[in-house]
Amino acid sequence: MNLKWKQGAALLLAALLVLLGINILYAKGQTRVLSVLMYHHFAQESTAETVVSVHAFRQQMAAVKEAGFTAVTVEQIRAFVEEGEPLPDKPILITMDDGYTSNLTLAAPILEELGLRATVFVIGINEGETVYVHSGQPLTPPRFSYEEAAPWVEKGVLDLQSHTYDLHQLASYGYSGRDSVLPLEGESHEAYEAVLRKDMEQFRQRREGRVTTDLIALAYPFGYWTEEADRLLEEEGIALTFTTESHSNRLTPGDPSCLRRMGRYNVTESMDGQTLKRLLEDAL
Repeated sequence: MNLKWKQGAALLLAALLVLLGINILYAKGQTRVLSVLMYHHFAQESTAETVVSVHAFRQQMAAVKEAGFTAVTVEQIRAFVEEGEPLPDKPILITMDDGYTSNLTLAAPILEELGLRATVFVIGINEGETVYVHSGQPLTPPRFSYEEAAPWVEKGVLDLQSHTYDLHQLASYGYSGRDSVLPLEGESHEAYEAVLRKDMEQFRQRREGRVTTDLIALAYPFGYWTEEADRLLEEEGIALTFTTESHSNRLTPGDPSCLRRMGRYNVTESMDGQTLKRLLEDAL
């Protein structure tokens, strides 16, 4: 009788282990659809598509929240993919490019009011400056400094990541002859790599000790990228990279490649809340 009990217990334990194994495999295989929103500058009123008014932004964010989406951080996204940490069923990443002061004065209070958060991709060389270093011309609209943004970072409303240090350029600007992170014609592999690594180091040095969150994400200026640039950034500790391609992203635990070159939806002034809600729900 004792032997039968032991055999039964052993079979039960084996069955539990099998079920546990199935659950673990299932958990690892779970995915999340992540939509990323892309904003730039904000204003009290706007007639430009790329400048979103306070009214439109509030309406858009309210619709996102009412639809049951949860705004997440780049760190939460990384942890879900690389460590299997939980992520909400309907995650969304709200991003803002360039580092405009309006991100703090107009957008952040609305995010805080609605319990949302966003990631700002800062152009390193313009951070806290009043003039553009290369031309001496005023930076219009104005850009915030890391210190000005610190209260919002501490509250968890904003996170500050990279839009490169000084590669937010086009050849037509006449300063470097380079289009974003793309190589120059005839540029050697070694010279190209040196440019990218130097830009990353300059961004990191300027940010060091002034922003409390980890530097793990970068949005490519103008959406330009190369395989070599993406590989190098991964080596430099940039776990997530973003383009301007208009599509959602599927996050798969255990597959870090899904964090690279992610798409973003450009949100404009004319997009009302219901339109944005339908876009996000269709992406699911």
